[in-house]
Amino acid sequence: MRYFKIATAMTLALTFNAHAEMNFDKSDNLNGVILASGKAEKIRSYSGKISKDFPYSLEMVKNGITNFSEKCNNDYKSKREYTSTEAECKYFNEHLVETFVVKNLKPVEAYKGVEHYLVGRQVYNRGTYTYYELVQIKNGVNDKNQKTMTISLEMLNDSEVKAFTEPKFGKDSAFDKSGSSYTLTEVGPGQTHMDYEYHAETDHWILNKEVSVPQVFASISKSINDLMRTVEAESSSQKRELASHQ
Repeated sequence: MRYFKIATAMTLALTFNAHAEMNFDKSDNLNGVILASGKAEKIRSYSGKISKDFPYSLEMVKNGITNFSEKCNNDYKSKREYTSTEAECKYFNEHLVETFVVKNLKPVEAYKGVEHYLVGRQVYNRGTYTYYELVQIKNGVNDKNQKTMTISLEMLNDSEVKAFTEPKFGKDSAFDKSGSSYTLTEVGPGQTHMDYEYHAETDHWILNKEVSVPQVFASISKSINDLMRTVEAESSSQKRELASHQ
């Protein structure tokens, strides 16, 4: 049970790196989340997708995604090591102890000209788990001349983190790879469409078994829907605050 809950605690992060030969032979649709899983050799891959329309500007929705440090569990304040134990979590995340943002990074040629930074996370679920993610934000325009923005997160291994900064901890996760991407499209004034995708890969002896798939699917679906609610709540809060100053 401990490891099934880790899927929720991951806070859903990274770009898609599925093996080309992966056969996604399991699928489901739970509470609006399209789920798939497949296995190649010892690696099982999981994915979850959802689309949402928000009555908020693209920038408001972006802020509802990137307010990483505001999503945590107040019951774990005493376990924080890298952020203030006095800070209140604005949005509840059951297993997330803390998240801190690292923007003072070593230059990496591959990311020159792209907005990027790291987030470090500490998770607690009958034990402590830690990892860093690379956040990238790219702006564009689609073929309908609509403004777009892609926000992607990728869980890094220790050597990848060291290319950017001196890490405060090493990667300790039940997943080998994990990540997500948010594609935002400004479909009208104060109207934003989101396509969200999540992917994870693991060779964990429980999580890579076929019998585990339904429970992991349920966990991924819950996590994605919880995430959508926090984006909605923060975007709505910003809209009300903006209206109060007009």
